[in-house]
Amino acid sequence: MEVRTLSFFLPTVDVQKLNVIDVLRASVLHQCATTYDQERGFDMLGAKNLDWEEVKSFAVVAVAGSVRRAAKELSVHHSTVSRRIDSLEHAIGTKLFDRKPEGYVLTSAGERLAATVQECGLRLNDAERMISGQDRELSGVVTVALSEPLAVYAFGPRLAEFTETHPNIEIHMIMTQKVVDLSRREADIALRIDNNPPDTLVGKRLFPYYQTAYATQDYLDAHDFENKPEAARWVSWHAGKNRFPAWTKEAGFGRVPLWGHFPEPAMQQAAARGGLGLAMLPCIMGDNDPALVRASSRKPIRARDIWLLTHSDLRRTARIRAFMTFAEKILRELKPQFLGEPGA
Repeated sequence: MEVRTLSFFLPTVDVQKLNVIDVLRASVLHQCATTYDQERGFDMLGAKNLDWEEVKSFAVVAVAGSVRRAAKELSVHHSTVSRRIDSLEHAIGTKLFDRKPEGYVLTSAGERLAATVQECGLRLNDAERMISGQDRELSGVVTVALSEPLAVYAFGPRLAEFTETHPNIEIHMIMTQKVVDLSRREADIALRIDNNPPDTLVGKRLFPYYQTAYATQDYLDAHDFENKPEAARWVSWHAGKNRFPAWTKEAGFGRVPLWGHFPEPAMQQAAARGGLGLAMLPCIMGDNDPALVRASSRKPIRARDIWLLTHSDLRRTARIRAFMTFAEKILRELKPQFLGEPGA
């Protein structure tokens, strides 16, 4: 069945704006709701109110009988599964499970929906197998969201290696400190600097990165940090009123005031290189800058974790897997530099 024939089932959907998998899923959801309406005599408010992840979670819980077991099967947090079930019940307007101490038990309405979902799921499996060859192709575009330091110091010098192995995969990088929404396909892969990434994503925690204070040797020689710390300055990344936050003391310069507002690490680095003041930088940035030196002999401070993440719908796509494998290899090779280990 060609994709264009699916428009018969989607009278209100612009097929051109959806990828193939989205079209197939929307078609199945529409057929699922239609079947349930006509055969069960129950108003499901139309396919537009059904969400694929919610229906999928419902089906897994119906079999597993437990939110925690379903969460393990779906590789998401149990609170995500519970939230999806609640949302689906709200959209349908009826209770699908009885929450009992021994687990989730289907209500009569839930049993009817489970039977319909099972029928529709078989059709979706057939359709996805029909086009699965596309996901096995090592070609196409992979969009990666990451911070500028990761892009510049970890991937910029090594991307040529990836293109030699995978010449038909094109990499698009979004360099940002902000969180992109993978569920909305703002990116395919996210390298997140975060201690608590969303439980809706799949991937792995790699390791933390460390940071410490850097400056030029001339700046350090020109200032008496013990007797006249107020004459020096920190290049600040936030505009808070506290000019002596706790991290400055931890870095060894707790009496040096913050100055300015430079939210991007690259600007902080450039300002420190120009002699503006001390900058708190990831070790992989500061140690690789020949114009900067560590401002003290203290051990670097642990910052946040580095996570390699993608959306659950994309984890089996060949080009996504290929870049995630490459990204993990590069980052693990650079781990000593991220940790700020001597001689790294």
